[in-house]
Amino acid sequence: MQEGPGATNTETAVDVKEKNGDFWRYALYPVTGKKHQLRVHMAALGAGICNDPFYPQVLKDVVDDYANPLKLLAQGLRFVDPITGQERCFESSLFLDW
Repeated sequence: MQEGPGATNTETAVDVKEKNGDFWRYALYPVTGKKHQLRVHMAALGAGICNDPFYPQVLKDVVDDYANPLKLLAQGLRFVDPITGQERCFESSLFLDW
């Protein structure tokens, strides 16, 4: 996944929630749902996700380090169920430490 010329095919709203020295915590609201969208958008802003071994430079043959996972958490998820048409909403009680 990468940035390219022409019209965008992805959209993410970004809010700064907290600052802690060199680290900032963001709330990300993806409007579209493309693969690696949040990783690409944050890297393009110069604010790559902590522990991301792939972006901003896509590296071949890099493997995820499960001992140091991405500092990325879905605090909530909301969508319209494509089968029932019912709005679905899920909230997490987890919180990422600095």
